Amino acid sequence: METNNDSYAVVNNLSPAFPVHPGSLLKEELDARGIKHKDFASQIGIQATHLSALIHGRRDITPAVAAKLETGLPGISADFWLRFQKNYNMDMQRYRVRSSSVAGYVPALDQREAILAEPESDYAGRIQATISLPAGDHDLLDILLPRLGWRLV
Repeated sequence: METNNDSYAVVNNLSPAFPVHPGSLLKEELDARGIKHKDFASQIGIQATHLSALIHGRRDITPAVAAKLETGLPGISADFWLRFQKNYNMDMQRYRVRSSSVAGYVPALDQREAILAEPESDYAGRIQATISLPAGDHDLLDILLPRLGWRLV
């Protein structure tokens, strides 16, 4: 299978706008299978309050809980739940970085840069700025330029 390295890098840098906790999938799965939450908690040997905290994203899925979920939900492995939790933790970290950064989140890969100048300026007295955008926000530059009155040079 032929692999495009640029595509591979972009795909691996994708993260959701807001991270999804594995508990939300657990709730959907239980509801889809028609399993009552209290009954499921009893079946796998955890407190109903613990299951509720998992479903509402207030607790993480640990290896012990993942093993119990695997026995209670045939077809979904403990490894799946642990990977989901690990990915959620990483997505949350990325979300916090993006949310707390004034300049915005800039991933290490696939940065696009532009030099901007004030409108109607000649190059002698221009103000320059370099903007790095996340891989998924290439169109953001096209939106920002007219709103800020800037142009690419």
